[in-house]
Amino acid sequence: MGGRRDADDGRWRRHPRRTLLRAVGTVGAVSALGGVGSAVRSRTVASDADADGIPDHRKRSAEFHARLESIFGSHQFEGLEPGRRDLLIDVRYVGDATISTATERTIVDLFRDNGIHAQWLEYPRRYDLETVADRYGLSVGGLLWGVHSFYREEIEPSLEDVALQLIVVPGTDEGPYEGRIYSRWMDLIGGGLDRDGYVNGFSLGNRAVVTDRDDREAEARLVLHELAHLALCHADDPANDGVMGTGDRLDLTDGEWAKLREGLSNVRDGTGYDFLFRPCLWDENLAAILD
Repeated sequence: MGGRRDADDGRWRRHPRRTLLRAVGTVGAVSALGGVGSAVRSRTVASDADADGIPDHRKRSAEFHARLESIFGSHQFEGLEPGRRDLLIDVRYVGDATISTATERTIVDLFRDNGIHAQWLEYPRRYDLETVADRYGLSVGGLLWGVHSFYREEIEPSLEDVALQLIVVPGTDEGPYEGRIYSRWMDLIGGGLDRDGYVNGFSLGNRAVVTDRDDREAEARLVLHELAHLALCHADDPANDGVMGTGDRLDLTDGEWAKLREGLSNVRDGTGYDFLFRPCLWDENLAAILD
């Protein structure tokens, strides 16, 4: 239990860094870990001058660059630079789901125009829908959070702490997901069906799941919203018409962009449940369930 094949060298390895919080599931357990939160939030990565979660020595490492190129290809991976705020978006497609090239370009341009060198890296292998449904189930836990979730078993160790993983699944298409892929809790925490019959996205900070959509602007707003949850919460300002507020505008506010630039280091998954120690994600995603 807890073993996983290391994609870099073919060996099985353990994850002692995840064990502390693997069993978290009750209010009491979370409360008992309250003192751990500040320690986790304050952890640092040596020589990460740009605070994006990717240590400078990795940015300079020819071996690390070669590893990323071997996964995504040099046509996608542009390299990393010390001193530059980089954000790697590791995109995994399930079934026939897809994100349009227009949305991809829009997202990358928005990030780069606001001081974050985003790279949209589509994983070369597409995951079979039936296999994912059978192996991991249809809930958020099965895709993003569970001990044997898609995130834990499919993401290479060399990527899990330096990239934001975005899993893309079918929206309203027929099949094992039947347009509703999450759990019975989703209505409580805002992740149920929207007015057009699509499932909303869901984020746990350094990993997110979205459904594909026919409406390209709606698709882009959803993707930007879930990616921005890496460091941002929903806005409570009624004047905020960006994707974290009313969702009417495909953009973030200047303040939100600043906060996102400062929060890029959240890509580091130090415990496996880091989102528990990000107050806004705890308040929004779990408090409703435990209330």
